[in-house]
Amino acid sequence: MSTIGAARGLFAYDGRLARVLLAVFQCFAISALFLLTALPAIVVDQASGRISHAAIWLGVLAALPIGPGAYAVLAGMRGFIAEHGYQGRLFKRFWSDFATGTARLRWLWAGAAAMELLLAYNAALYGDGDGAFLAVTAGGVLVAAAVVAVCCVALQGASGRPLEVLTLALHAAAARPLAPLAWLAVLAAALVATQLPVFGANLSLFLPALAVWTLLTANRVTGFDRKAAALIG
Repeated sequence: MSTIGAARGLFAYDGRLARVLLAVFQCFAISALFLLTALPAIVVDQASGRISHAAIWLGVLAALPIGPGAYAVLAGMRGFIAEHGYQGRLFKRFWSDFATGTARLRWLWAGAAAMELLLAYNAALYGDGDGAFLAVTAGGVLVAAAVVAVCCVALQGASGRPLEVLTLALHAAAARPLAPLAWLAVLAAALVATQLPVFGANLSLFLPALAVWTLLTANRVTGFDRKAAALIG
């Protein structure tokens, strides 16, 4: 009976196996939805030929949905961690978070797009030099770290004027420097993983959610969340 009971507990609709499968499905669904928001940028990147003003501007515009998409992934995985597994209503939750992130942080996406435009022009004009390449790379890294920091503190309840929220996010990141270093390491590892032969494309269907889960775990371990909560409070 004990063996039968254990088997029933494992294979029940709310058993351990079902919870694991639902968790895997959530990671897949959230990642696939994020990739859908990145699809315009991917299409433009693949379709672009020679560098031109139109190509640069179109590329920046096509990348605009990626920011709110990243916010929605962060929100979804925060819920996943808080509820210890599958949340349900994934598609509705994702697009609701996407709309919230779009409206709530529209100033952030506008600023990031402006910086992206500036970096793209610098890369196009001076990209042949090592110094210019390093400068553009460093600028991109700083923009990525700032976007992650603002999204994280916004999800913790930070509100106010854009400059106040940005200052709070950068203060928390500077106070816990291991957190932004962990973010960049996670993003770099995810990008490298997508380039792996044979497995890279398949990993892409799970990487956004897994990368964000790792990022949120790093926030907790490094104390970024506690510092941000103290600043917000």
